[in-house]
Amino acid sequence: MRAQCLSRMSSVSTTSRRAASSRSVSPSCLAVSRMALTRIGDKLGVSEPRVYALIAKKVRETHLPRHLAALALAADHGINVAKKRYATDAERLLMAGAATRSSNGSTPVSAPPAPRLPAGVTRRTRRQEASDTVMVVHGRDLSARDSMFQFLRALGLKPMEFQHGIARTKKGAPHIGEVVEAMFKGAKAVVVLLTPDDEARLRRRFLKASDPAYERRLTGQARANVLFEAGRAFGSHPNTTILVQVGEVRPFSDTAGVHVIRLGDDDASRNDLATRLKSAGCSVNTSGRDWLTVGRFRV
Repeated sequence: MRAQCLSRMSSVSTTSRRAASSRSVSPSCLAVSRMALTRIGDKLGVSEPRVYALIAKKVRETHLPRHLAALALAADHGINVAKKRYATDAERLLMAGAATRSSNGSTPVSAPPAPRLPAGVTRRTRRQEASDTVMVVHGRDLSARDSMFQFLRALGLKPMEFQHGIARTKKGAPHIGEVVEAMFKGAKAVVVLLTPDDEARLRRRFLKASDPAYERRLTGQARANVLFEAGRAFGSHPNTTILVQVGEVRPFSDTAGVHVIRLGDDDASRNDLATRLKSAGCSVNTSGRDWLTVGRFRV
């Protein structure tokens, strides 16, 4: 029956005598089209062209043939239609399936348009931002933190400040854990800055004869929050987390075998960090020389 229907609904608006003489149109298809056009127009108080537009929209939403879409549209507006007269059993099942998908919110529709980017921002800009952003995990040594930020900026990168993390949560008063999580999600790479902010040693009753000297006396150790967030960083960014040590820091067993960059004011260690950042996918720019001199990495 569907193969016999007109390919355009507008052809149904011709006179009944002219339509009936067409061998490609079935009487039932013409009847449902004319009936639907008239009753939908009367019900909604709209013109015939507007009814055509509504039926075309229903076709896009349900992927039904036009004459079935007209029946479905009539039913949507409470217009009683004798579907058995104008549709086969198979077609009625097709209409029922379309109605079910629509009520479940799973009606196949065309893909929504891509969200518009802010003025002046292109997709290339977004990709660039994604490869420029670095999260720095640090402790109480703000001088070392500021030097790291200067170094990263000299390489053309964008270290994330805590306020950036707050903004990424889109909340007025986020929990600190939410801020840290938002910063992890927005970072291309994570630099964990290990500085000897605390002093620690193993308690005497736990000492063994084979323990090294740093277990027996007070030695510098990174802050507990830095060690905790370092673990989170390796969980979320296993291939792009970089451990950077400034000063003498007691080792911890979980990093055994992991390469730690001992950063100083020498060109070699700075170049090592720049290379690691580039390997992590960051857009590193070493064309100048400022990155070899900015900041102070001595404790």
